[in-house]
Amino acid sequence: MRTIVAFAVAFVCIGATSDTPHVVEAPGSGKLVFDTSTPAGFTDNLDEALAKAKQEGKLVYACFSGSDWCGGCRKLEREVFAQPEFVPAVEKDYVLVYIDSPGNKGVLSERAKTENPKLVKKYGIKGFPTAIVLDGDGKKVAETGYRKGGAAQYVAHLLEIKKKQ
Repeated sequence: MRTIVAFAVAFVCIGATSDTPHVVEAPGSGKLVFDTSTPAGFTDNLDEALAKAKQEGKLVYACFSGSDWCGGCRKLEREVFAQPEFVPAVEKDYVLVYIDSPGNKGVLSERAKTENPKLVKKYGIKGFPTAIVLDGDGKKVAETGYRKGGAAQYVAHLLEIKKKQ
């Protein structure tokens, strides 16, 4: 039992990578469990994100990823999404969505298993990672992806996109 707890604690302290599910605390249990591939601070439901963005006057940042097979996707998650400063710096302007196309479909919610391939087709995603910025009506206003420089530079990039809207 100690080995499992030590592994889970080390896993959480180091931070989950894109090729592994995230570890979270099961509500009220105090136990660590595996969650979906969706990074902390993101949702995997684009429809809900669009509704929230429209209601709150935000943009939607939708990242299309191949979390367990795409090297650039893993770098984006490790260097940007997993950094503690990323989500707080962009959440006042963006609703964050993660649309994953992993080899291991077991890390997806049931809804994402059916919806994600449709969204890849709808938005004409040709490579991963690709991120699109949408307004609350679902209109594409920008496209981006992995960028060198870490979380601070990526935040500045997203805030610049927001400023242009």
